[in-house]
Amino acid sequence: MDRTTALSLLAAILKDITLSDGRAATDAFPGLREVDAKVREVRHVIDGVEGLPPNMLAQFDNDSNFETMSRRVRLEALAAHIKSAQRFLNAAPAAPAKKQIVAPPDVSKLTTTVPLLKESVERRWREAQKCVHIGCYTSGIIMMGSVLEALLLARAMLHPSLAYQSAKAPKDKAGKSPAIQDWTLNVLVDVAVDVGWLKSDRGKFSHALRESRNVVHPWVEVSMKANFDEATCRTSWEVLRASVDDLIGSV
Repeated sequence: MDRTTALSLLAAILKDITLSDGRAATDAFPGLREVDAKVREVRHVIDGVEGLPPNMLAQFDNDSNFETMSRRVRLEALAAHIKSAQRFLNAAPAAPAKKQIVAPPDVSKLTTTVPLLKESVERRWREAQKCVHIGCYTSGIIMMGSVLEALLLARAMLHPSLAYQSAKAPKDKAGKSPAIQDWTLNVLVDVAVDVGWLKSDRGKFSHALRESRNVVHPWVEVSMKANFDEATCRTSWEVLRASVDDLIGSV
């Protein structure tokens, strides 16, 4: 049970067993059996939440006030235990927010021509986020760049004739284009924008991600004086997501 839920339950029970002036609400409990039901509820909360002293449950179980034949005494003792638990829970530091891993989009329409590429892209999509969550920002950027490159290549291989006809397709001295799988990420981005697979503004940002991805080479990282942080990764992540949406939508 998380701390917020525990505090909510304890507050609700305390309201049930006390009056507005702080006295025990004995009239709300016809007999000891009804009081004992509230005692069990509080015990369940104390036993199930983290952040309380390890001996609090034992003190609760050994409280002789719960053995008296007085509803008032039992309710007052129960209220005291609730207030004690609330103090400890309110003083405990808040648990850090759980890091979320966004599921990869369905890229199956893009990857039909490259066996097992879909699985590789999905794995790298998750790994990029995990890297960022633990502060490995350079690794996260490299993973994002690899996903972009893989899907741009896959898109070009779906319609190679269109890719080769692009004015941005590379050509050697004889005017021949190398095989698409030998194209650089720079070329893939330019061709994708030229033929309409990527929006032009997305292409500009994709180039920025490409340049950042190049820190996979240590000498590039040093020459660029790269110093990636969480903000850099957030920006790169949004570029990647938008670019992937463009590519999927172009099929």
